[in-house]
Amino acid sequence: MKLKSRDCSINIFFSRWHAVFTLLTFFGLLVSSNYAISESLLNVGEDQSKHKPIQTEVGVFYFPGWHSKRGYWNDIKGLPGSRSPNVPWPDREPLLGLYAEEDVKVAEQHIEWANKYGVTFFAYDWYWEGKAPSSNHAIENFLKASNNSKLKFSMLWANHSDVPRNLKEFDDMVSFWLKHYLGHPQYYRMGGKPVVFVFTNGRLEINAKKFGWSAKSLLDRADEMARKAGLSGIFFVATNDTRPSDSFEANLIKQGFSAYTGWCNIGGETNKPVTLDYQVMVDAYLDSYDAAAKTKGEILYFPPTSSGRDSRPWLGSKAHVRADASPMKFRSMLQGAKALIDSHKKGVMPLVMIQSWNEWAEGAYIEPSKKWGFEYLNTIKDVLGKCGTQIGQPCAPSEMK
Repeated sequence: MKLKSRDCSINIFFSRWHAVFTLLTFFGLLVSSNYAISESLLNVGEDQSKHKPIQTEVGVFYFPGWHSKRGYWNDIKGLPGSRSPNVPWPDREPLLGLYAEEDVKVAEQHIEWANKYGVTFFAYDWYWEGKAPSSNHAIENFLKASNNSKLKFSMLWANHSDVPRNLKEFDDMVSFWLKHYLGHPQYYRMGGKPVVFVFTNGRLEINAKKFGWSAKSLLDRADEMARKAGLSGIFFVATNDTRPSDSFEANLIKQGFSAYTGWCNIGGETNKPVTLDYQVMVDAYLDSYDAAAKTKGEILYFPPTSSGRDSRPWLGSKAHVRADASPMKFRSMLQGAKALIDSHKKGVMPLVMIQSWNEWAEGAYIEPSKKWGFEYLNTIKDVLGKCGTQIGQPCAPSEMK
């Protein structure tokens, strides 16, 4: 099976597509098992000058594409027969080198770095082929890692395909989650519920309709399965780059989601390949924060961020390119997300999502690299104000670039 990256074009397509179903009421959203959520976050009309900056958590999407059998490093190296023949990308080499991701030592090093620089959890891209998962080596190595107590983990269900094709495939998938992941003590929870991200809510709706169900009915079914297994349910989060609005948020609620975030809002022209400066992407995210600040906040929102987009190693001339991405430009995006959180606007959660840890071929990575070193991680630590395991601890000057 060929591993599919979560292409922005899929999310762009489904971000324009909404469905209407019955309303979901929230359960236990005021208190997270990982941190206490400020009650003022859900209050409207208070004097915002009374509020102080909020301690912020950081979730990072993780692409499990670098198993040595995949051959994706060949695209970065520009080898003949790869998707980037004779065009290498030396600027995209990890500080660890072109690692074999199936080695548990890679997971342990990633955990150490993520913990040191303020990351709360990895959300591993997770693929289900109907009968079994694929490319789950990275999340499995997290579970095997000797130091996994230093980091939480979660899943992004990468539902790009026509799976589930029937109810059994869906039930089997949720059963697998329950058996292998959701009950783990390091699994990231909100309101006591394990958090599962869904890559495309639109694709879920389309697939569900093919066998007489809906996105909401499937998510409700999964929630009930979790309760019967002794959990508090499942906290489902949609990833969608649609500009926040009351109508969009209402549709997500009616589909059964408890929250939403973004994926890669590239900004500018999206209907055809165009090369623009990464600042266009930054501006698109800042605009989405402004839009989120104006909604009623009836569904929870995790401010999204992205370190870049340039998929030429995989798509060549067909790639959307946001050129000249840098930690400094990324800083302004993070600052916008943090300002929205610190405004205590109803529904905005103190959790910043970052796309991604290691999307080397798509130009979205914060993992230490030979080009940037630790600059992206230092920027995250500096802006979001969390160093290591001490929430709110200022960064030591000697660690800053």
